[in-house]
Amino acid sequence: MAEGLLKRATTGKNIEIFSAGTGAFPGMPPSAEAIEVMEEEGIDITGHKSRPLDGFLLEEADRVYVMTEEHVRLITGWFKSMNKKVRLLRQFDPLKDDAFYPNIPDPIGSSVEEYRRVRDMLKRAIAGLEEEL
Repeated sequence: MAEGLLKRATTGKNIEIFSAGTGAFPGMPPSAEAIEVMEEEGIDITGHKSRPLDGFLLEEADRVYVMTEEHVRLITGWFKSMNKKVRLLRQFDPLKDDAFYPNIPDPIGSSVEEYRRVRDMLKRAIAGLEEEL
């Protein structure tokens, strides 16, 4: 969902957006719930396939936005050179008043309502991030 929203936010800019997961299985499609809530935004993610994060992707990236504090710890633990590149996406969200902050929870296996809640967190964070892009 984050990749689709970031691609829309950076349309017309010379920015390449890609996503990868610290625990992703390669080639997995998005969940039906993710597809549904992104269709509500006019974004088609049906062709997306998951891919695991690796050193090459990290080294090629100018910036790395992650969902959780654990992702920051994992990535900077694996690759010390990433300390200045890795940022929590949610730090750009103006709403910091829920139990999850500063993390964005993974909604996998949850209801479509939870997917909408996570999508909306992503939307707010990306809107706040746009100045940096």
